Amino acid sequence: MDFNSSYPALTALWLGVLTSISPCPLASNITALFYMAGGAGGARPGRVFFKALCYAAGRAVAYTLVAWLLAWGVLSVPAVANFLQTYLNQVLGPVLLIIGAVLMGWIRFPAIGLSKGDRLKGLADRAGTGMAGAGFLGLLFALSFCPVSAALFFGSLLPIAITKQSPVIMPVFYGLGTALPVVVIAILLSLGMDVTGRLFSTARVFETWIKSLTAAVFFAVGGYYTWSFLLSPIFH
Repeated sequence: MDFNSSYPALTALWLGVLTSISPCPLASNITALFYMAGGAGGARPGRVFFKALCYAAGRAVAYTLVAWLLAWGVLSVPAVANFLQTYLNQVLGPVLLIIGAVLMGWIRFPAIGLSKGDRLKGLADRAGTGMAGAGFLGLLFALSFCPVSAALFFGSLLPIAITKQSPVIMPVFYGLGTALPVVVIAILLSLGMDVTGRLFSTARVFETWIKSLTAAVFFAVGGYYTWSFLLSPIFH
């Protein structure tokens, strides 16, 4: 049974959350949170919350644009579209197995994307410290792919989104998922709760078993797809 068949949006959201607690995106989220908590008027909890929403929107917009452009470009070529319709299920199984191996740390890839950390924050500083700056920071951080986020987005979310004919909705939920820790902390700050350090520390503690559990699901579904659509026809 395809675990994405009934809940593609929730699947995308979970992949985004999983991305958010990986080391590189987690560091980006911490940087973004301190950025939004600083600056002119930034210390006010309500303002931090609205900045966090803009940050989440920026990430969602970035992932949606990338996914839409790639999906539109791929599907606009008849030969590629026909290939995907015929062979995507066969390719998806091995891809999911590879993503599971990446999550377990068995396969490593070099980081790709824009420069990290302070240079991205510097660009956002030049864009302003208000809502627009927070949204711009979310967009930049989303485009700064590290190995795990690249594997989850390009190797898992994008093929599923194309299969489900959802090149907009799923990337939106994925982007929101990647910013969810920042939004949750902003809500807690707006309620007067100082739990930033403890929450991120907890995310680091649970990262290993969450990734292992998700990798196990990827192995199971990838194995099912590989057998059903790739190996089974060969043996039968």
